[in-house]
Amino acid sequence: MPALCFFFVVRAFAQEPSCLHRTLPLSVEDAKGFQVQGLIPADFQAKLRDTPVKILSIVPDERPHRIVILVDASGSMAEKWGRVLAPASTLAESNLPNTELALLIFGTSIYEQIGFSEGHTLIARRLRQLTKDSKDATKFVHGKTALYDSLLAGLQLLGTTTSADIIYVISDGGDNASRAHVDELTRRLTASGVRLFVSLVVSEAGQRSRTPEEVQGPTDLSELVRKTGGEIIEPFGLRAYVDAKVMEQVSAALNNFHHNMLHASLLEVELPGPPDKKRNWELKPSAENRKRWKDVRIIYPEELEPCKL
Repeated sequence: MPALCFFFVVRAFAQEPSCLHRTLPLSVEDAKGFQVQGLIPADFQAKLRDTPVKILSIVPDERPHRIVILVDASGSMAEKWGRVLAPASTLAESNLPNTELALLIFGTSIYEQIGFSEGHTLIARRLRQLTKDSKDATKFVHGKTALYDSLLAGLQLLGTTTSADIIYVISDGGDNASRAHVDELTRRLTASGVRLFVSLVVSEAGQRSRTPEEVQGPTDLSELVRKTGGEIIEPFGLRAYVDAKVMEQVSAALNNFHHNMLHASLLEVELPGPPDKKRNWELKPSAENRKRWKDVRIIYPEELEPCKL
């Protein structure tokens, strides 16, 4: 028995330094959505359960990125199909150095998949084709929405993950067909380190009442985004009609959104003690920065994983 106790003590002690030392993605954006540059540790203060967290360093994240694009082609997208394809096409047509793309089109199940090995060009071409060919819309846009299952499929496609990996979902956020529950999705996504980014496609409900999933879905997605250190954008708002000028503005906003997605920093911190369960922590401007950064947004994974013994 003493030997067994010694084993557990040594094991816990050996894992503690890596548990306390975390490297996390960080973005700081001004009121117009542009990234604040030249970040240093003195710009911030951080706490975990009212105890200060030591900020060790902040450096640009220059790692290769992988992005799984999830395009919602369920029946609820029938009148929004062009708005779903626009963000995906904008990203695929962008110049993305050091970045690999994969594409999943989903509804009740995964309708079509283009993997990382098949290349960026093929995805851009396929999205262009879907945008121009109304017959494909008839073929694809049907069925219920298994959003949570599809997010897990995207996570599986990534395999071994880091915070350099991204799942980018374009959807109205409603789910009415998944076997997975949002709690399971949250657990697996936050444990993976993958950041979730969302282009939320909304439209006016008109004379009908919103379904429960239409009401709750965006809230659940926003919570996932917050916990993983991603971002959410609503590029079209509630516009019933999108003209060329509006589309130009939307494209500019999406380009900025996608740029920020790929140009985060890495924040190195030392926790005051090992979290015993998932814990929220706070990162905010230092006292000296509070006035200067009055309108900035600090984007980081707001939930820390517990230490594993």
